[in-house]
Amino acid sequence: MVRRSILLLLALAGLSACSDSTEETAAPPTVESAPPTPAAPATFEYTEEVSTSSIPAFPVKGMASGREIEIRSIFFQPRFDQWGVSFSTAELATPTSIQPGGDSETVNLTDLPQELGVGVFEHGIDESGGGYFQIKQLEDPTRTTSWNTRLAYVLEITKWEVQPWTAEGRMFQDAGRASGRVVAVFRGRDGGFQNSWIAGTFEDAVVRYMGRPRWIPDPDAPAEAAQ
Repeated sequence: MVRRSILLLLALAGLSACSDSTEETAAPPTVESAPPTPAAPATFEYTEEVSTSSIPAFPVKGMASGREIEIRSIFFQPRFDQWGVSFSTAELATPTSIQPGGDSETVNLTDLPQELGVGVFEHGIDESGGGYFQIKQLEDPTRTTSWNTRLAYVLEITKWEVQPWTAEGRMFQDAGRASGRVVAVFRGRDGGFQNSWIAGTFEDAVVRYMGRPRWIPDPDAPAEAAQ
């Protein structure tokens, strides 16, 4: 009787071991996940094939014909019939101050849509327009010149908290703030300015109206003129 009980216990132990072994060797469930987002590069080198993946992780800065420049102010505002954005080495005294002049250098990107907001906006190197670089003259660095050349840019806006222009407000209106990333390259040439660029991230850039945007009808215009 005792022997039969021992054999029964051994058999039960064997079955338990087989069950545990089966559970341990069972194939894990299949788990699908999105591929990881590529990390932003830590550096930037001039290239005319720009994309969101080429935008570096550091705060936006620039290279102006071989000189590194610090960007101290960023502001969006309507320019003619479209939006534009400026990256300047000068600081704005207030959000609606007139853009500083003198020897300050500014990258002005244009051709942004009237319905601007969160999204990615691009301009190819073979397209005309797109902006210009207000850059120090080679002959006299105390003065600047408007450098118009082939350029390419990618602007990604990740935050756009902006109020519409209001006729009841002042002429110059602080409309809100925007954050995002940018890369813009300017093609140089022998005997002139070298290849130049700005690239990096930005937070809470000023968005402003320096007067009524052209695409908004004048509320004081006669009805015939508005039509």
